[in-house]
Amino acid sequence: MKISDFYEKYKQRMYAIAFNILNNVQDSEDAVHEAFISITRNFDKIKKFSCQERERYIVIIVRNASINIYRKNKKTRQYITDTEIYDNQPAVNVNFFENIDYQILLQTISELPPNYKDVLFMYYVNNYTTKEISEILNISVDAVWKRIERAKKLLKEKLKEGE
Repeated sequence: MKISDFYEKYKQRMYAIAFNILNNVQDSEDAVHEAFISITRNFDKIKKFSCQERERYIVIIVRNASINIYRKNKKTRQYITDTEIYDNQPAVNVNFFENIDYQILLQTISELPPNYKDVLFMYYVNNYTTKEISEILNISVDAVWKRIERAKKLLKEKLKEGE
């Protein structure tokens, strides 16, 4: 398999994953680009993977690249919001109260063990079906549901601790 074949096969799926996280065309394209740079660096290893392992690797690489871009953009937006002044008044972030719970939720999810975190991101953020997740992770559909259930329980406990 050549890198160009790999690109043609996975580019749309990678873009869809990135767009589900970033909701922005340019940032999603950047995430896919960053992911392909990482894939290119490790291509000799990746082409030895089975199809399921390769897809699992791609999901994780694109998700991480997207989250990194999201965090970078968040810091930039926060800096701009904190430093902009209109009519001698500080800028008001209208969405602050709408986003705060979501941000805490994302942070708490990112602190979960990888097997729970990955399942939650694939199911809720990337909109994979339980069947697709079971194929990517090479586990049964029942195991996917059980991980989702356990992850939600653990997430609920962590959020209650943080209150």
